[in-house]
Amino acid sequence: MSHIFPRHTAMRPPRATKGDGCYIVDETGKRYLDAGGAAVDCLGHSDEKVTKAIKDQLDRIAFAHTGFFTSDTAEALADKLVKYAPGDLDRVYLVSGGSEATEAAIKLARQYFLE
Repeated sequence: MSHIFPRHTAMRPPRATKGDGCYIVDETGKRYLDAGGAAVDCLGHSDEKVTKAIKDQLDRIAFAHTGFFTSDTAEALADKLVKYAPGDLDRVYLVSGGSEATEAAIKLARQYFLE
């Protein structure tokens, strides 16, 4: 019996065992097209370039909170994003998703008016 509380209690979800390109493969070998979802987007399972980039980053540092630190990787991403930004926009605020972006925008607007 699994100790995972499933999102749908009337069924047992398949157990994913590996990723292969744009597919998730379950324990029976059945392949499912991974089209992303509300929480994440797939960069390609087992993609060597993505895997190497993740491993290289982990060899340097796994995480440093952006409220206290910046990093070479964050700076490089910001530089790339600014190149494509419209007008004179030249600052980037990195977050991990939509709800965090909305909350950060509200906090930033409040901070602006407080200062």
